[in-house]
Amino acid sequence: MNWVRHAPEGYECPFCDLASGEFRFESNLCEPGDLIYSDELVLAFIASHGFEPHPGHVLVIPRAHYELLYELPDDVAGRIMTVSRDMAIAIKRAWNPDGVSTRQHNEPAGSQHVWHYHQHILPRWHKDGFYFTPKRPIVDRAVRARKAAELRAALDS
Repeated sequence: MNWVRHAPEGYECPFCDLASGEFRFESNLCEPGDLIYSDELVLAFIASHGFEPHPGHVLVIPRAHYELLYELPDDVAGRIMTVSRDMAIAIKRAWNPDGVSTRQHNEPAGSQHVWHYHQHILPRWHKDGFYFTPKRPIVDRAVRARKAAELRAALDS
């Protein structure tokens, strides 16, 4: 399937710039010292933007340019998950947070703002105020069954 591209014309991808090691783009906030891990498929590095009051979280990206989760090849997707797990363990060992969250965004409505797939791994502390969303009501059993059937049909197509 061909996915809609959201990167503007002439986009200077900061993550491709980091992966290349060239740091050609003046707008790139990534620095060589941010890099934690690199292999033939993925990189992990400290994000330039933080979430106060505890700055410092990890981004795991594919080395090759993929804008969206939808288009990741299986080997890259699997490697991202393995390295994300390893980064979560490293965060736990290094900073001893109360917990760890992961999150990933796709397309503008999904809050994506860098047009290169990236997985966030964030240290979390009790009462850190990171999520302000109230708990949602339980979804009716019939609605859940209908939604599951719709997704099964989409997987089969």
